[in-house]
Amino acid sequence: MKTCIVIAIFTFLFKIPSTSAAFCSAWKVVENGDTCWGIANSLGIQTENLVDVNPGLNCDQLWVGQRLCTQQSSTRPDCTKFYRISSGGYCYKIWTENGFSERQLLGMNPGLDCNKIEIGQQICVSFDPTFSTPKPETTTTTTFMNSTERSSENSEHQPLPLVESPVKCHEYTTIKPGDTCFQVAKEFHLPLQELQNQYSCDNLTIGDTLCVSEKYTCQHRYLIQNSDTCHSIGKVFKLDPLEIEEMNQDLKCDNLEVGRRICVWSIEDRTLANMTCTKKIVFESGTSCLKIARQNSITIDELQFLNPATPCDKLLARHTEICVSGESTIHNCASIQQVPHNETCSYVSQQFAMRIPLMLRLNPTLNCEKLNLTEQICVGVGAFKTSNCTDTMRIVPGSDACQKILNETQLSISQLKNLNPTLDCSQRLKLNSLVCIGNLGMDTRTAQEAVVTSLNSLVPGLMEHFQKFQNDPSEANSNALNQLLTSSIQKPEVNSKLKALYKTNIIIRRALDSQHPLLRQEYCNQVMKTSTSQVIKSCFCKDEELLIYCQALAVQRFQDNERRLSENENWRRSKRKIGCQFITPYSGKTVLDLMTDANKQCWGGGCSIPMSFFEANMDASLCFPLIEYLQNQDEVRVCYDNSDGCDNADPNNAKALKYIAERSVDSSLKLCAIGSELIKKLLAADAGLCFEIVSVNYYGLVGKLNVGSSLNLIVFKLSGGATIKVHDLAFPNMCEDTDTECEDYCKWRDWPNGKAYGHIEGRLLAVVGWDGIKVFDEKFNQPNKLGCEVGEKAAVILRNDRTCANEEDCDVYRCCWSADTKPCYWELMEQERGFSFKPHIFGRTVFTCEFVDRNMDLIDDKLGFDVYGGKSKNQGKNNFYYVAKNDGMYFGTEKYKEDTLVQSWKNPCEEAKQPENTNNGEGDAEPTGHSSVPAASCGKRIVGYYTGWGEREITENQLRKLTHVVFAFVAMKPDGSIEFGPVSEDDPGPQAGAKAKRRFLDMKKKARSVNSGVQILFAVGGWDNSQYFSSTAADPGKRAHFINSVANFIESYGIGGVDLDWEYPAEKGADKNNHVTLIRELRQRLDQLAASKNRRSKYLITLATAAGEWNLREGYDLNGILQYADFLNIMTYDYYGAWASKWGAYTGPPSPLYFGTLKGFSGKLNADFTMKYYSCKTKKTGMLNMGVPFYGRFWENALEPIRGEDGMWRTAQEVNGKFEGGYVGWRNLEKQGWNKGAATWHDKTKTPYIFNSGARKFLGFENERSLREKMNYATGKNLGGIMIWALDLDDDADTLLNLVSSTNLCAGNSGNAYVCNPIDDVRWWTPENSDETVQGQCGKSAKLINGFYPVCDPDDPGFSCCGAAGYCGSEEEYCGCETCIDYRKDPMLIVKEPVKPSREVQWYLMNDVEGKRGRCGKDAPMLNGKLAICNPDDNSKHCCSNGGYCGTGKEYCECDGCVDYKKQ
Repeated sequence: MKTCIVIAIFTFLFKIPSTSAAFCSAWKVVENGDTCWGIANSLGIQTENLVDVNPGLNCDQLWVGQRLCTQQSSTRPDCTKFYRISSGGYCYKIWTENGFSERQLLGMNPGLDCNKIEIGQQICVSFDPTFSTPKPETTTTTTFMNSTERSSENSEHQPLPLVESPVKCHEYTTIKPGDTCFQVAKEFHLPLQELQNQYSCDNLTIGDTLCVSEKYTCQHRYLIQNSDTCHSIGKVFKLDPLEIEEMNQDLKCDNLEVGRRICVWSIEDRTLANMTCTKKIVFESGTSCLKIARQNSITIDELQFLNPATPCDKLLARHTEICVSGESTIHNCASIQQVPHNETCSYVSQQFAMRIPLMLRLNPTLNCEKLNLTEQICVGVGAFKTSNCTDTMRIVPGSDACQKILNETQLSISQLKNLNPTLDCSQRLKLNSLVCIGNLGMDTRTAQEAVVTSLNSLVPGLMEHFQKFQNDPSEANSNALNQLLTSSIQKPEVNSKLKALYKTNIIIRRALDSQHPLLRQEYCNQVMKTSTSQVIKSCFCKDEELLIYCQALAVQRFQDNERRLSENENWRRSKRKIGCQFITPYSGKTVLDLMTDANKQCWGGGCSIPMSFFEANMDASLCFPLIEYLQNQDEVRVCYDNSDGCDNADPNNAKALKYIAERSVDSSLKLCAIGSELIKKLLAADAGLCFEIVSVNYYGLVGKLNVGSSLNLIVFKLSGGATIKVHDLAFPNMCEDTDTECEDYCKWRDWPNGKAYGHIEGRLLAVVGWDGIKVFDEKFNQPNKLGCEVGEKAAVILRNDRTCANEEDCDVYRCCWSADTKPCYWELMEQERGFSFKPHIFGRTVFTCEFVDRNMDLIDDKLGFDVYGGKSKNQGKNNFYYVAKNDGMYFGTEKYKEDTLVQSWKNPCEEAKQPENTNNGEGDAEPTGHSSVPAASCGKRIVGYYTGWGEREITENQLRKLTHVVFAFVAMKPDGSIEFGPVSEDDPGPQAGAKAKRRFLDMKKKARSVNSGVQILFAVGGWDNSQYFSSTAADPGKRAHFINSVANFIESYGIGGVDLDWEYPAEKGADKNNHVTLIRELRQRLDQLAASKNRRSKYLITLATAAGEWNLREGYDLNGILQYADFLNIMTYDYYGAWASKWGAYTGPPSPLYFGTLKGFSGKLNADFTMKYYSCKTKKTGMLNMGVPFYGRFWENALEPIRGEDGMWRTAQEVNGKFEGGYVGWRNLEKQGWNKGAATWHDKTKTPYIFNSGARKFLGFENERSLREKMNYATGKNLGGIMIWALDLDDDADTLLNLVSSTNLCAGNSGNAYVCNPIDDVRWWTPENSDETVQGQCGKSAKLINGFYPVCDPDDPGFSCCGAAGYCGSEEEYCGCETCIDYRKDPMLIVKEPVKPSREVQWYLMNDVEGKRGRCGKDAPMLNGKLAICNPDDNSKHCCSNGGYCGTGKEYCECDGCVDYKKQ
């Protein structure tokens, strides 16, 4: 799908001013260890003298190989070495190849004008007789081109790669102000000489990228500072000294090198998000890191990560600048919790009711391997500040409405909104977010300080405990403070002081009132239901005592009973499992049958949940949702509370079922604490009866019951919850999908009904925001499944997908081992199996597997390879999939997308025969739904190509933003047939066809599921697979075979059409008629097929067509094509690229919108020319889609600008006769070392480019700004649409596609917005129709073209004006003079009379030889035996002077002997 366009341009040399005051007569080449002082001392001169004779010399940055002048002379010494200029020789090339500077070159060559050097010219490159040029002289020869020469040849272009260039570097650094090669070498511990050999160290510029590791990727580095130790670094990054040494080659902790940038986050760890600092604040002295973290709602661990050199173990120094936010920091973290000691990420995720992926997303610097060294984690975001909340509740499916929260917490709506100021109760609440359900009416720390300060004199040790808590807000310190206050509140003097403060201190009163948000009467009503003593009842129900005092009395009674019971030897604690028994209404039926027959049938059951001493018994009443399974329509209808709450879904669509599965039916459960030792304590403390729990959600489709609670039982708080399996899945197949396989209801499929997991915790009274006294803390392990622990563990997952004709041949045996495991045992791969593990932090983990085909008794077809680490290159805590297929073992990093062939079987089994129609009845399928793409509202198009070999899988989100999606490519065979197979030399392996087919079917499935009306097409051809088009189109038999093959493919796969990507029909027209015939016959065949299928719309035929005029003018019959095709996708890209041609490789943008090249370049190498050409030739702008590339093209060994003021246009240097470069997708720019932030905008072409001066690499590419320009252009010109190559090159956020798709192409003008050339024929001299003697000539004195006076091409902005000298060009001298003619400005001047000579030509022309050209009269040579005259039609040369020359004016027209041929 890539277009090869040859750049034919005029070569210009850049100009450098030449100045020289003295000549250098002696030189010194810098060697290892040299310094300015050492060089000066060895020569017996002062360092200042050395600097004076080397202007700009920086003695701190000498580099090996640098040439320094050591002596100057006013007399120019004899030159000892010359450089002979050949084609491609420029000043920059000369001085870089000979190892000196521009100043030194000009000093050796006084008067040298770099803009005027000529081939064969000799330039002095050395005065030193002992000096030898470090690089050989170039011997490359090419031919300079005439200023108007533009070529149509493309035969010398190499095939364009369809696969992106391989990554040669694993890690880059970006040059910052002040950086040098020496500094980079020091920071990254690299040999300086290697950097100098690879990069132009004298020409580094800010934003350049340098490769610093070709073997290993470090995710994060730290620059060692003074006073750093491995211990201090390790504390910040959770590493021990040994780990730091092993991660950094040659590093020794006892001798840290200041200024070295060491690796502190291994590639084996979880993928680290971008933590570039985005916000810094300067703090005064006296503050601490902990306080700053609390003020900015980030964890102390993340703050230290962002500020690794800041000593957080002490108060900060005055005016310290601290980074408080990184690029991936969660800005609205609402709850930050201390990490439990010696626990795992699985435990923490269970404790705080969040999955591990959510926990990792909320904590971008969290490493589960180092959790024991982590202090805090963010557990959720919400509409409140963490400092203003003491209790939270997480939003889960089924509890995502404000009313649900009010029911459970008994808060009022006004209280809820006061606790959560930005909460919007009119919308569904965001899943997994937090809502605040309790606070102290102010900042928690303010309230705590007020209480501690007020009671400090009465409670010994209170201030010391508080200060300890401030420095370390751990659970232990929080509990200690809470325990101390609970016991102290019962003391008469403390209670009296609190009551006095409650009346006089607004802060104390607000804090205590907020701790008890319900009316006092509510607490009284609750306690009156108990059998507690009258003393405690009176305390709660009268207004004499504070509620907190009453609660403290109840807590004390509870603790006293606990001590007595603990002394009883008969008491024993035993841990039991959760047990549930549910009685379903119909036994012996499947769950789906039960539901479809239930008709709102409710059924009962009960659970016993042991919690340490405590056992909760629950009685349940659960009602099935109403389910209709419409089997004939392949649809399921699920209703909940009433007929208005129904959802419809395809039961084969896991995502749709997942959505329905997350809908719940509310049930009411009664919780009673009975039959345990704890109930004795609760009853003795008068706090234990039965309570109603309303936070129970039953998910009927998947058999899941969530029991969640944040229940305050006067003095006792129960928090957490359990998730219980009550029955099997209604649709078990939904767990085969990657989107659902890690849901809990899929992971527990082997569990018995009634088993549960969860985390339940009980605490006594919590005082003013400190944690309550923990009574019990129970966790029940959640279900596990291989491959569902990404981020915590790596997993190798093996599957057998063989489909052999002989069923016994499907068997495969496997044996896997590592250095740390026991010898392996062979086992049959009967189902998906594998193993998970925690890899070694330094990449030393290696697992190897062997596989035997069919029969263990005949181990002659055995495959073996590393599946993790080693030669496999697999690293990190991710999933890695290996699948046995008929022809070999395949690999992939995503399930069901294993398309990389690792090894082939010697004897592959024969494929089982498949039904002929692989479409399963979808042959007549048409797209359904309505497109939301703005362009679709007026019938315009957003067309996206999706490749069969790309690295990114297409998404439903992408498909929703298209009107048409085209799969590229299905391979074309010599006989005209088509099938999935290799379509590129870059991807020729046996797996290419299988991968393409899988990607096609995945694309089609997703396109159908989005229901957005997107049309599905497939493409045939492309750059590497168009070689059979010409012979197929010319042969009636092959043509018919091709057409039938296309029709069968469309019918079999149920898609909407075909895209013909013939690159390219013969330029001279040999294929033109056959091309139209092929399309006409294909149209007839597809129309017949559509009629037989009773389609509402016809099948589409589209074409991907060339952008170059030399292909179009004679190679395409555009109007003939558009009689039968539906629209054209015009490949307006690849105008410039690093391919070889006889003129060299000129840099430029792959897709310039407008002409913006230098003088002498063709003006037709841009999208504006191409689209205008198509529009003017066809008059059908609405059938034209302009192509946009989601990639860039780069050049290696790029030289300085041809003209210094324009950095876009450069030449590249050949290496071994080849120009090096390639293309890189937008998604991989940073990965391949391109710094998008260093891009320069080229306003003439409306495109960006990057020049990495250190690496001498140039990239032209497309970005958001250039795409916006193209979208505005397409809108303004009323084009039919936009075509994208290719969707899989966009980033995961769909940055470029979003921009394209959101543009309203319907907002432009109607009709053809182009001013077209009034003629169809060519009346200007070009390289295609002339030789060098007449190329570019125009006017009445130029040679006639087909009997017409030659003009200039109005569509070529580089050559659209005819100048006074009779040549076409675009500068002022061609367009702005008195007799100049601007045909681009007014194309109608082309047909202004006279367009042909008014009389027979009897005058000499511009292409005649010297001595005849411009001559006339008797003194001029005879012309065809007649007297030569002047052209009477030429307003500038219609008179013959008495000297025998043509011209105008008195000396030509009014002198004696002058003849005015206009008058004769």
